[in-house]
Amino acid sequence: MCDYFILTKSQASPIYSDEQNQVISTNEHVYILPKNNLVYYVENGLFEKHLIEWCKQLCSKDKIMLDIGAHSGTYTISLADHCQHVYSFEPQKHTYYSLCGSVALSNLKNVTCLQFGLGSEEQVGKQCLNIVSLDGGGSTLHSGNSAVLRTEEIELKTLDSLHLEKIGFIKMDVEDNEYQTLLGSQNTLRQSNYPKILFEMNSENPPLVDILSSMNYTIVNVFAANMFLAEHM
Repeated sequence: MCDYFILTKSQASPIYSDEQNQVISTNEHVYILPKNNLVYYVENGLFEKHLIEWCKQLCSKDKIMLDIGAHSGTYTISLADHCQHVYSFEPQKHTYYSLCGSVALSNLKNVTCLQFGLGSEEQVGKQCLNIVSLDGGGSTLHSGNSAVLRTEEIELKTLDSLHLEKIGFIKMDVEDNEYQTLLGSQNTLRQSNYPKILFEMNSENPPLVDILSSMNYTIVNVFAANMFLAEHM
């Protein structure tokens, strides 16, 4: 697999001008992140950094991790070295590009990036994604209280349609589409012996709790008020 470096050129100069060229090369993990959050990243590092570190114990070198709603890939990049393989799902176009760039520049050989979302059988096909922030965070298929900046057509599939096996850990952050994602994942979860699932739940969501309970998952709150771990009994 090829190693990459970054070459930057001035937008104001002719393409053939090399006076302001900069070359950046690294053998470390590289995160391509939204510029509108630059001050936060400089002062605080990655969002959810302590939770990501904690998730290392949920990964296994002989099992697959699914990053469903990967955004720009902070979980994927940080945890790939602790998994056999990572499948990262990010349907939003430019966010997906940043995810792929991060994976390439980090030289990760065990990551597959997929530009579609996951949902139920009823959602399969083209769907309208509501984009509510400049950094792509919070984008949702569902209506909510946030103003919609723009919309984007995305593709949805079910997890069961992918026939993945040996899944050990799932991180799922899909902005109120968790229940529908699980509806389309039940065969896969069963065949992988019900892996641990870290998921976001911003408000009471009885259907989501009920479907996890029906598969004999117990749910515990971890770190932040809206992050939960489902573990099979």
